[in-house]
Amino acid sequence: MSSSGDAGQGQGGNLDASTLQFYLRGIESFPAQKEEVASTAQSNGAPGNMVERIRNAATERLESPEEVMQALQGRS
Repeated sequence: MSSSGDAGQGQGGNLDASTLQFYLRGIESFPAQKEEVASTAQSNGAPGNMVERIRNAATERLESPEEVMQALQGRS
């Protein structure tokens, strides 16, 4: 059984790469400042807890979408 990126996927641990890409659309390139990543995700409809996790990332600059994913999973 596979998920197709529905809205319930924004809880961090269950987030898949395609959903993350949807929330990050509009970011021109990485590395990017975490505030830019957070505000872009928020503008694209990301859940509030996801935006907050990005804003609370341990680094000011996120090097890649993979690093954003790690921040969302609490590994930044």
